[in-house]
Amino acid sequence: MKLRAWIQAFRLKFLPQGVMPVLIGTALAYRTRGVFLMGPFVMAFIGMMLVQFGLTMLDDWHDYLRGTDRTGTDEKNPYSGGSGVLADGRITPGEMIRVVILFYAVAAVIGLYLAYLRGIEVLYIMLAGFFISIFYSLPPFQFAYRGLGEFMMLLGYGPTITLGAYFVQAQELTWQAALAGLLPGMLMWAMIIVNEIPDYEEDRASGKRNLVVRLGRERGVSLYGGGLAFIYLYLGVLILLGIFPEGTALALLSMFYAARSVRHLKGHYMDRIEVADANRDMVIVYSMTTLLFTIGFLI
Repeated sequence: MKLRAWIQAFRLKFLPQGVMPVLIGTALAYRTRGVFLMGPFVMAFIGMMLVQFGLTMLDDWHDYLRGTDRTGTDEKNPYSGGSGVLADGRITPGEMIRVVILFYAVAAVIGLYLAYLRGIEVLYIMLAGFFISIFYSLPPFQFAYRGLGEFMMLLGYGPTITLGAYFVQAQELTWQAALAGLLPGMLMWAMIIVNEIPDYEEDRASGKRNLVVRLGRERGVSLYGGGLAFIYLYLGVLILLGIFPEGTALALLSMFYAARSVRHLKGHYMDRIEVADANRDMVIVYSMTTLLFTIGFLI
């Protein structure tokens, strides 16, 4: 029972958001520089996996203590809010924060070793990523509570991770890698927007002034649909400009799930349970788009 609770707390469905930018940066380095170092890749992958788990649980822990996410597993949308394990009482806040600290500590050790192995730039990128992930929820910045969380996650889960993974392999920073990193970053932004819609009432009541709370659910739906459309436009334009190789056009195949997510959201955005299909399709969109984008660099 305890093991199942921890697996639920890790929220494995969101693991791709932490590790896919690593794959993108690594694939780009292989295409442009012909380099692939297995050891640094594995370390970067494990480090980002631990940070992803740590950020998920840190946000869960903070929101639970603040009273933002107090809905149990049986009553919540499985794709939004916290994991539900704290509200269910299956894991205590003290247990969760100790595991969060452990995960961040191990990830920091990995990052320091990679900085020693591949260059001091890795340390700077790691510190930027830690700053964004820790202060997404925690004071004094609390980006998620001040309407900046979505943008900070775009930066952190986009160019920051992608550039870090690229540098670990190629030992240089390029505009192409930064632009490639914007794709998973914008997808992360869209996922946060659609996941905020079911939590609108709880977030507003607890003072979590994210974009959906500030704009309202109806405008949030429009923001989500417009954001997805811009992502595919961005990808298409950069392929036409030759910045991304033609093979990355494979990523456009996820548009079917994106359209289905928007359509379902428009019909059910007021129902926090029924809207889960839109949240699920966005998880598919993220994973499918980033995986095909990665493959496109390797063709």
